[in-house]
Amino acid sequence: MKLSIAMATFNGERNIGAQLESFLSQTRLPDELIVCDDGSSDETLPIVEAFAKRAPFPVDVYRNEANLGYTKNFETAARRCRGDIVFFSDQDDVWLPRKMEVVEAAFRADESKLLFVHDGKLVDRDLRWRGATKLGQVKSGWGANMGLATGALSAMHRDLKSIAFPIPDEIVGHDWWIYAIARGLKVDGVIEEPLQLIRRHGENTSTWVASSVAPINKMDVLMNQMRTEPASSYKDRLDYNNRLAERLTRVREASGGRFRAGVIDAALAELDEEMSALLRRSELIDAGFLKQKSIAFEMLAQGKYRHFNGVRSFLRDLARREWGQPSAPGGNAACLEKSH
Repeated sequence: MKLSIAMATFNGERNIGAQLESFLSQTRLPDELIVCDDGSSDETLPIVEAFAKRAPFPVDVYRNEANLGYTKNFETAARRCRGDIVFFSDQDDVWLPRKMEVVEAAFRADESKLLFVHDGKLVDRDLRWRGATKLGQVKSGWGANMGLATGALSAMHRDLKSIAFPIPDEIVGHDWWIYAIARGLKVDGVIEEPLQLIRRHGENTSTWVASSVAPINKMDVLMNQMRTEPASSYKDRLDYNNRLAERLTRVREASGGRFRAGVIDAALAELDEEMSALLRRSELIDAGFLKQKSIAFEMLAQGKYRHFNGVRSFLRDLARREWGQPSAPGGNAACLEKSH
C-alpha cells in the first residue's frame, strides 16, 4: 500500500514543527506528505519548506490562492494525495511512532473497510497527559463509541474519496461528512489503541466536551448540555441530511453492486426518520407554551428523541422558557450532541 498524509495548515508556526518531526519517527514512513496552506501570515510555510528539504519522502507544498476554510482545505489536500490510504493531519498534534503501521495493518486485515478512526491521548498545550483519551471520553460520557469521527484520528481508503468528494459547499467539517458516508455504507472501523497525542489549547476549532484533557463522565456531559441554550433552528441538520441522502442515493445508483442496496436503503430510511424528528421538533420551537409540552410528550412516546440526546433533550424541551422565544442557533448536523 502507498500511504499519504494530507495536512492542512494555517498560522501554525507554534506547534507544526513537533508534528512534522513525529512523521519522521514513524515505524512505517509515509510515501508522501501533501501540505495545503490556507494563507498563513506567520512562519508556517518556511517551516514546512525547510522540512521538505530533509524529509526522506516526497513533500509537496501548496499555498491556496484564496482562503478556503478548513473543510475545503482538507478536501483539497486529500484530493492531491496519490496513496491508497490517506491520513488526515492537523498542524498541532504529535503522532505516536506506530500510528501508520497499525492503521495500515488494519486496512490489510479487513479489506471491506474504507475508513478507520483510532483513539488518541488528549494532552494540554505542553503535551502533558492527564489520563483522558478521545474514545475513553466518548464512552464515559455517552456509553458508546458512536461519534468518534475526529478527522485528525482518521484515515480513508482512496475508494472512499470518489464517493465522499466533492463535499457540498454548505457542509462544515470534512471529518463528519466522510464519517457519515462511511457509516451509511457500513465501511467504517474503530481502532481502540491511542496512536497520537491530541494537543488541546485555546486555538482549537473544536470545543466539544469530549475533547477535554480531564476525564469526564455522564454527569459532565449532562451539565455541559444544560449550560447550553436549546437550539432555535434545525435547518442546518435538515440541509445536512438532505445532502447526505442525495449522495448515498447517487452511490446506490452508480456503485454497480459494490455496496449492498439494502445497506444504503437502511441508511436512507434512518435519515428519513431523523428528518421527521427534526421537522417535528422545529414545530415545537415555534409553538405556544402548552403546545410545546404536548409535542414533547408526543415525540417521547414515538421515540423521536433518539435522534437528539434522548430523555435529556425531552427535559430541555419541557424547560423551554417562553413561548416562541428563540435561544441559540443549532449545532453542526453531525455533532454527537445532536443539536441539543
